[in-house]
Amino acid sequence: MNSINLLPFERNRYYPGKLLTSADFLSEQTYLGNKRQFMNGLLYGPGILCGLSVYNLDDTSLMVESGAAVDGFGREVILENSVVRKVSALEGYDDTDANKLLLCLRFDEEDIRPVYAVGASDTSGGYEMNRIRESCKLFLREAESPVADATSESEFLSKAAIYEDADYAVSLTGPSVVPVGHGVKVVVTVEKLSDEDRSFAMSGVFGAPAFIGPEGEHEFKAEIEGISPQMGERVRFEYLLTSRTGEGADTMILGRPEDITISVGDDRKRVSSNIMLHLTISPEAPEDIVERELAKFSLEAQSIDRSQDYVKLAEISIERNGATAIISDVKEVGVKYYIPTIARNAQRRKYAQWFEADPGKAPVSEAAPGERPDRDTVARDPIYATGVCEIPLGVDDKKGKIHYSNEVIHGLGDGDVYVAAGCECLASDAKLDKQAKNTIYGDPTFFEDDGLPVPNAELAVRVMNERGSFIVAARLNAHTDLVVLLVRWTAVKLPRGEDRNIVAQLESDASILPVQPTVVLAPNESRFIDVRFKNMAPCALEYELTDKNSGSITVDGIYTASNKEGVYEIHIFSAENPFISTYAYAVVKRKDSEDNA
Repeated sequence: MNSINLLPFERNRYYPGKLLTSADFLSEQTYLGNKRQFMNGLLYGPGILCGLSVYNLDDTSLMVESGAAVDGFGREVILENSVVRKVSALEGYDDTDANKLLLCLRFDEEDIRPVYAVGASDTSGGYEMNRIRESCKLFLREAESPVADATSESEFLSKAAIYEDADYAVSLTGPSVVPVGHGVKVVVTVEKLSDEDRSFAMSGVFGAPAFIGPEGEHEFKAEIEGISPQMGERVRFEYLLTSRTGEGADTMILGRPEDITISVGDDRKRVSSNIMLHLTISPEAPEDIVERELAKFSLEAQSIDRSQDYVKLAEISIERNGATAIISDVKEVGVKYYIPTIARNAQRRKYAQWFEADPGKAPVSEAAPGERPDRDTVARDPIYATGVCEIPLGVDDKKGKIHYSNEVIHGLGDGDVYVAAGCECLASDAKLDKQAKNTIYGDPTFFEDDGLPVPNAELAVRVMNERGSFIVAARLNAHTDLVVLLVRWTAVKLPRGEDRNIVAQLESDASILPVQPTVVLAPNESRFIDVRFKNMAPCALEYELTDKNSGSITVDGIYTASNKEGVYEIHIFSAENPFISTYAYAVVKRKDSEDNA
């Protein structure tokens, strides 16, 4: 049973008076063994069932703990006792000069227990082995280069070529089937085809009619500044879109040659034709789409995917010193795969409770039998969307007149959705030294002294929960010469009852305040920006810098000052409800400036 070609299955047929020979009994064993291997391969795939941890005992020796695994042929590979081996004594060490090696485990068997046999051949001396002992072997092989996932060539992904020449191939990739109202990644991949020292840059705008981009527009911008990958290297640039309502609709992401600029070295290149990435919007859940696509692999494809007759245990980094190998590192993470089993479900739940995001929420849900750990999920956060709509005002509109936008589909599906709307305009920004977007939520008269080109108008929003859409109304409180009012809207979906507190927070006095609104730092100095919560429970926060080149800030609020003196603004907002926000200010000045002051 050392072959992956297990099909077709043939089992013994017994009948009265049948003469049974050793071939019949061997056929019985082969049938049962092949059936077991077949099901092991489909249900579990290759990986570790338990144990088989790898440690470096000293500079030259490894210890592999006892354990069990399933190889690519579906065979159970069992190491019954922990073993210690010198790296230089392992099989395969002398077959390569590489300093990065894979430690692998392979199924093995041997004939044991000789007994006298009447029908034995002369060459066997009248004896035959009476048992076959299943065992395993450790060996080394050269570490593999990363290879593309088999699904990349399946029907799960749709791919469109953007550009190709002797130096570079550029493509656009995304899932062929996209669930309604969910985020989806599209990827621009740049592959270096030659060893010529030529950089690559691209600037392109891709239209996505059935999707909403980060800025609420039906497009995304691919900006790739000069990169210089090595020959054969692939560089990925990911962009997140959200699919709108339109179940079962065939759609595409479009790129026009006039909207795409490519530079290879010092040469400007042209895209020869339109780029069209074909997609389908589906009402299915993401996990259902994934499961269906994985199950569509034929038996031939499954066999190719499970063709390895060994199990990877660890990547060993060594330094060779003559016949001796000095171990510099042993890496297991990312090398070996552990097979989830039903027997560990109870312990899995206990361990998962240690990683709850919030003690008040449900624990991480356990993986289903045979499900890979990376599909474990926690309670989903609300879904957000934003965009711009227009309200026609007409000519010489008078005070008190009410105008309405067209019906806007927010793309979050039906259900409870909160929508906020504000007047948007372009105005000169002294800090940025350019025209910048401004959005006013609430009463615009508070900012009359700033000279923003927005009318004095009140806004209201009507949300049609069952239709997944809304309408914005504007009532003019003063005459305006504008004929169109631009409205920036932001929608927040509440997927579960316990998340309704977001709306309650919006309607209450909930707020966050910086403990120290202004901090003074030296260039490159770091400081934690702490906040306190008012009329709300502590929650996860997000931090962002409003100006370019103003330093950096981590996801947990540690600000590192710029090396340039100045006053910099830090925007802090609730990750659960971004409408609850505040600002802190960092004054960056050198020590000598402080002394002179």
